[in-house]
Amino acid sequence: MSISAVQDGPPADHLVFSLIAKRNCSLQNAERWRVFWLAALVSGLIAVGFAAFGAWLILPFAGLELAALYVAFRQFERGCNDYEQIQIRGDHLLVECCTGGRSRRFESNRRWTQVVVSRSPRSCRVAIRSHGREIEFGTLLNDTERLTAARRLQELLRMQ
Repeated sequence: MSISAVQDGPPADHLVFSLIAKRNCSLQNAERWRVFWLAALVSGLIAVGFAAFGAWLILPFAGLELAALYVAFRQFERGCNDYEQIQIRGDHLLVECCTGGRSRRFESNRRWTQVVVSRSPRSCRVAIRSHGREIEFGTLLNDTERLTAARRLQELLRMQ
């Protein structure tokens, strides 16, 4: 999570607040596929070695293992580019959420917007609401980060 607030001039005119939440993808796309092919090579060599000694049933299981790893990597790849972003410039609030290739955008006047936090025993939910419309924010954050971001955003929305 990256939170930054920059103030330049009177707060109502030039307040800039930016919060960007992204998934932590430690392996880039090319590196991820190198790891896959390395695992495929090692698994294949082990399977062929055992098959050479008569344990041929290991070959289909090695294939199943690689298929499961391939599916897991593809699922991981789908969520790698997900992000949530909030920007406040003067009286303008912009929220962009991109999850699973689907983008949502929410624009509102900062003064008419409220942050709604609802808690359940397992987690909390943060929504940004204005004029009967709302968008959920913080799905990529843990509960502590979500509450911290909500508090900071509520402070900034109340600033004059």
